[in-house]
Amino acid sequence: MNAVLLPAADSFADQLRANRRSLGRSQLQTALAAGVSQRHLSFLESGRARPGRGVVLALSAALGLSVTRQNQLLLAAGFAPMFEGSASGAEEVGLVERAMAAFLHSHEPYPALLLRDGVWIEKGNRGAAKLWSAVRGQPIDDVPQENLFDLMLRRGPGRERLENWSEAAACLLRRYMAEHAQLRRPEFDERVASLAANEEVKQLLQSDPGAQAAPVVLLRYRFDDVRIALFVVIASLHAPLDTRVEHLRVEFLVPADAATEAWFRAA
Repeated sequence: MNAVLLPAADSFADQLRANRRSLGRSQLQTALAAGVSQRHLSFLESGRARPGRGVVLALSAALGLSVTRQNQLLLAAGFAPMFEGSASGAEEVGLVERAMAAFLHSHEPYPALLLRDGVWIEKGNRGAAKLWSAVRGQPIDDVPQENLFDLMLRRGPGRERLENWSEAAACLLRRYMAEHAQLRRPEFDERVASLAANEEVKQLLQSDPGAQAAPVVLLRYRFDDVRIALFVVIASLHAPLDTRVEHLRVEFLVPADAATEAWFRAA
């Protein structure tokens, strides 16, 4: 399921100013990078001047905005979105999706997932199927196409086998909120609220992530007498020009110790 843009409640001036400030950029820095005068940028942010389409794109590039945010800025300025997918690009999009799926196979025997919008599982490799089988307590051939929120919220043996469930849930929420602050996914509102309402998760969300002793959050599973630990590496496309591929991610689950590596390598 794809993300949709937020309603254009904020004006172009408000959105431009908010994007610039969120990045900690001054008007002078942004103007120089975009090739406009600081005075003109000041007029744009105060609503005293209207931008041309080229200026919107130049400012978007100067701020390093995602194509989704660039579309939002274009809409707010009264222009049609530039980075919407078209039928003519379907073949190229399919090529990108197949190339990203190939990363899953290259990561065998360790788990890897192809995610859309950061939460929807499109595909998993054999290593992921092995992990899912152990978590569920029954063999499966393929990782189900579902979303990560439902996986985290589902009670039962799978949740119990993730020893640091609350830590993993807090990590998922932080990532989701950071990546999708300006996107609207009403279908996830209830799930996000349910995770955030958990007392342990709430406490972790309110704590300073930098105060943790470990450099990364590990996923720690226990299957009877076996314990495995994995950390997550996420790969995304550089400079996407189409909203259909902008939010594709490959999530690599990497063994954090020799015992985990041996467990996945075992037949």
